[in-house]
Amino acid sequence: MTRTTILMLIAAAIVGTAIASGFVLTGSSEDNSTQKPQAGRSPSDERAPEAEDHSGAVELRKVERAARGFLASYLPLVYGKEGASADALRNAAPRLIARLKSEGARVTPAQSQTTPRLTRVTAIGDGPMRALVTAQITESRTFSYPLTFHLEDTSTGWVVTRIGGS
Repeated sequence: MTRTTILMLIAAAIVGTAIASGFVLTGSSEDNSTQKPQAGRSPSDERAPEAEDHSGAVELRKVERAARGFLASYLPLVYGKEGASADALRNAAPRLIARLKSEGARVTPAQSQTTPRLTRVTAIGDGPMRALVTAQITESRTFSYPLTFHLEDTSTGWVVTRIGGS
């Protein structure tokens, strides 16, 4: 074989591999927006971002709002603040309220002197009726921790059903 034949075989192998891998080789410098979708893809797969369904984002904002309402009443409870009680918990499922009442508060003297601050709430959907939320709680400049809890969509709105893995 001559050197030219070997180079042509290598080039053919590269082109064959590129085609088999789904790469499209074009010699054109045209804008790709006028090209047809690749084989196997429907025109609906080429939707513009503004055509996407954003209803999940609306629900996650509702979840975050419910989580913030819960935390506004839950953090004072677990830090032993005056006037806080399990009966006053907002956006909490009745079973969770009953469980928290039965367990009783275990607040250390150091905790009762601390004022926790909610610094971030992140929600992710876990199906159409459930969500998982992680809240970042800051106690001081040097100490913060995540608090994870579960919410469900009920007839009264989003409620916290479980805290942590419990």
